[in-house]
Amino acid sequence: MSDPRRLLPAILVAGLLAVGVLPLPAHAQGKFERHLTAAARLYESLEYERALTQIELARKLPHSSDQEVELSLYEGIILAESGKQDSSVAAFKSALLVQPEAALPVKVSPKVQSLFESVREQVKRELASLAPKPEIPKVEPPPQPPPTPVAAPPAAVATQSPVLKGLRRAAPVTAIAGGTLFVAGGITYALSRSELSRLRDNDAGLNSQEAVDKSMSKGRTLQTVGISLVGAGTAGLIAAAGGYLLGSPEEPVAVGLGTDGTSAFVFGRWP
Repeated sequence: MSDPRRLLPAILVAGLLAVGVLPLPAHAQGKFERHLTAAARLYESLEYERALTQIELARKLPHSSDQEVELSLYEGIILAESGKQDSSVAAFKSALLVQPEAALPVKVSPKVQSLFESVREQVKRELASLAPKPEIPKVEPPPQPPPTPVAAPPAAVATQSPVLKGLRRAAPVTAIAGGTLFVAGGITYALSRSELSRLRDNDAGLNSQEAVDKSMSKGRTLQTVGISLVGAGTAGLIAAAGGYLLGSPEEPVAVGLGTDGTSAFVFGRWP
């Protein structure tokens, strides 16, 4: 049986060669380069199976980690071009786990380049998830002094703000303006509906395309103006009611908005 102590130097040398600490023997380096060059040329000639054979032969020779990355990149390219995507992804991944920023050694098709970049992003995410996260020291809050007793403030006398009084005084005017706008909007909208009725009933006055277009344009304009006036009137009535409510908190308020189908009116008790 061989003495293990005699095998120790050989094991150490082989390990150092594998990680690239010691240079490879010239003859082994020459064979490796020949197989790698042959694989590249066979790939260019579209002889993918023979190219993969040369890669396997090169892999059996002593080589550095950088050369292993190059072998895996060539292997991934050839497998991708052969339609073996899963095996190609595995080869690319083995290279990128060692060198995440590695580039492909030869120009490839956009499809293969896209596959390679997607594997690179996947590897970066996996490496980032495995990276140790820095621990954030827990900072204890400083002790808080006991609360100081605070005397209750004297009761405030409820007074009405002059601004609120002004809102209350302006509420009738705002209500009248809002109601006027609301009524005007309703009338304008009704006029737009009459134009629509003329079109639907084939009015005798619409005896030309120009008359029809004119009627449609007029109807749209009246409809837009009517809706705008109704919206503005509604806003005015709401503002008037709000002003009155804010301006007279000490008294109950009864204000409402009504309509009889053709007009709108505000009812209630004003100051």
